[in-house]
Amino acid sequence: MVSSAAAAVVSRRLSATIGWCLATPTQVKPQIVRQGRALCMQYIKTQIRRSSICTQKIIVMKRLQQMLETECGEEATINMETGVLAALRALCAALERKRPEAFRHVARQATRAPSAMLRSETALSELALALARRITRENITWSKIAAVFCICGALAKEAAEAAEGEPALELVTAPAAAIADLLHEEPGSWIASHGGWNGLIERLRASERDQNSEKTLRVLVSFFVVVFFTLLFLRWMIHGHPAYYNNK
Repeated sequence: MVSSAAAAVVSRRLSATIGWCLATPTQVKPQIVRQGRALCMQYIKTQIRRSSICTQKIIVMKRLQQMLETECGEEATINMETGVLAALRALCAALERKRPEAFRHVARQATRAPSAMLRSETALSELALALARRITRENITWSKIAAVFCICGALAKEAAEAAEGEPALELVTAPAAAIADLLHEEPGSWIASHGGWNGLIERLRASERDQNSEKTLRVLVSFFVVVFFTLLFLRWMIHGHPAYYNNK
């Protein structure tokens, strides 16, 4: 862990690099905040599982699960049973496929001191919160909310991978604390006014409908293109046949 003085220096550098401003707290239902924190921890666990270079990932995943059960048991169960967690995973996966470079080496992209950030619980939480605020500072959408989780999951995984030996659980879950802080602000109010966390499920269904419509449109266009060129080919064959001119 870096000293508090070093963390302060890193924080000032981060502020100069990407910048952030203090947001005004809003009145948000505690359930939105608690469920969002649990959701972030569950997504962090997913990201740790996907890591190929975290040598202690089995231990970290077990400790994360224990923390989820003791601190977020009810909310974590709701996320799984209602399909909110599955919807988040699907939306995050779609974002990562669309813009993979945005969610790789996040600490390195965001600050001049990535190593220090990934060793300090305070600095990592501040980094996650700063990036989350930047993403959601205007025109909030479910895609932007999912992007925040992508960032938090990536930072937690990077911290676990950068640790020497077993990473501290407080360090790995620091981005989840940032999510809780963010949800006390405008994004939390936006989520509450858009169906709560179940709105993620509706967003995923709308995305799937859009994808199905797009696929159907591509199939129809391909069909008509094939028919068009088939008719052109048949016309060329008929006009090129000697019997065509003999009958004229």
